[in-house]
Amino acid sequence: MAKFVYRAKKGPNRTVEGELAAESRAAALAALDAMGCSPVWVRGQPPEAARRSRFARRRILARDVTIFARQMAGLLRAGVPILKALATVAEQSESARLADLARKLTADVRDGNPLSLALARHPKVFSELFVSMALAGESAGALDTMLFRLAEAREREEETRRKVQSALAYPIMIVGVGVVTVFVLLAFFLPKVAVLFRDYRDLPLPTRILMNLSDFFSASGHWIVLGFLLLAAVARRLAAMEKGRTFVDTIRLRLPLLGTFLRQADIARFGRTLALLLDAGIQIDRALSLSAGTLRNSVLRDTIVGVRQEMVNQGMTLSDGIRNSPHFPPLVANLTAVGEESGQLDKSLLEMAAFYDREIDYRSRMFIAMLEPILILAVGGVVGFIVAAMLLPIFKLGAGI
Repeated sequence: MAKFVYRAKKGPNRTVEGELAAESRAAALAALDAMGCSPVWVRGQPPEAARRSRFARRRILARDVTIFARQMAGLLRAGVPILKALATVAEQSESARLADLARKLTADVRDGNPLSLALARHPKVFSELFVSMALAGESAGALDTMLFRLAEAREREEETRRKVQSALAYPIMIVGVGVVTVFVLLAFFLPKVAVLFRDYRDLPLPTRILMNLSDFFSASGHWIVLGFLLLAAVARRLAAMEKGRTFVDTIRLRLPLLGTFLRQADIARFGRTLALLLDAGIQIDRALSLSAGTLRNSVLRDTIVGVRQEMVNQGMTLSDGIRNSPHFPPLVANLTAVGEESGQLDKSLLEMAAFYDREIDYRSRMFIAMLEPILILAVGGVVGFIVAAMLLPIFKLGAGI
C-alpha cells in the first residue's frame, strides 16, 4: 500500500496533518472522510530512501525562488485565488524542498496571515527585499504586479551574474590548468629527464634555469602546496571579517579591467533594485537600506549606507551623496540628479542599470576576446621555454660532434 500525506480541516477552527496508508488517492480521500475530516490537500509520499535522495540532490536555489515569483505572479494575474496559486506551485514544482515550502506558505495563509508575513518566516529563502516587495504589493492591491516585477529584476540580475561568471571562468580555468601542468612537469617529470645532463658542465643558460627550478619544486613541492592552501585559508578568513573584507573589496575595485567590470555589475544591480523599490512606493530611506544589501562589494555598500545616513541627518540629496564618493562614476550621480529634478528617479535609475548592463555585455565579450590570445601566448611561451631548455643541450652536443 502507498503512503499519503495530508492536511485536512476537522471542525471550523482545527487543522490536522498526518500520513496514512491507502491503495490509491481516492481511497485516502475516503479514509479522511470516514474520519470526519475535510481534506485540504492529499499527496502521495515517495519511499523514504527516494525522498532522502531527492532532498539531498536539490536545495532551494535562487533560480527556484525566481520561478516561484513568476509562477505566483502569473497565477494571481489570471485571477487564481492565492491559496489555489500556492497549492498549484507546490504541485508543479520540480524542487521537493520548494514544494514543501509552498505547502507551508499555504498553511500560513490559510490561517489568516498575509503572504508577506508567511514569506518573512523563511528568511534563508526569501530576502528582506522579496518580503518588502510582497508587502508593498499587498498594501497597493497589486501583489501580482509586484511579484512579476520582482521576478523580472531577479532574472536580469541572474543574467548579469552569468555574464560576469562566464567572463571570469575561462581565464581562471586556463591559468589554473597552466599552473598545475607546469608544477607537475617541474616537480615530477623533469627531474627524471634532467639526470641525463647532470654530468655536463657547460650547459646553456635556459637549461640551467630550468634544472634549478625543477630541483626547487621537486624538493619543496609539498611545502609550496601547503603554503598555497594556508594562504587561501587565511585569505578566506580575512574576507569573512569586516576589515579584511573591506581590504579585499578595495583591492578588487582597483584591479585593471576586472575592477571596472565588477563595479559596473554591482552598480547595475543597485540601480535596478532601488528603482524597483521606489516604483513600489517604498520610502527612499527604506529603499536605500534594502538596495545597499544587494551590493556585493562591501566598499560600495558602506558608501550607500553612509549616503543614506547623510540624507537622514543632513538632508543631503542622493545625487550629492553619490557625487562625493570616489567609488561611483560621475554618470551615476548625473543620472540620479536628473531623476531627482524631474521627479522620475526610478526611471533614471532603470536607464542607468540598462546602460551598465550593456557595458557589462560589451566588456565581457571584449575581455574574453582580448584575454584568450594573451593566455594562449603565455602558456605557449612557458611550454616553448621548457622544450627549448631541454633541446638546447642536445643541439649543442650534436654541433660538437
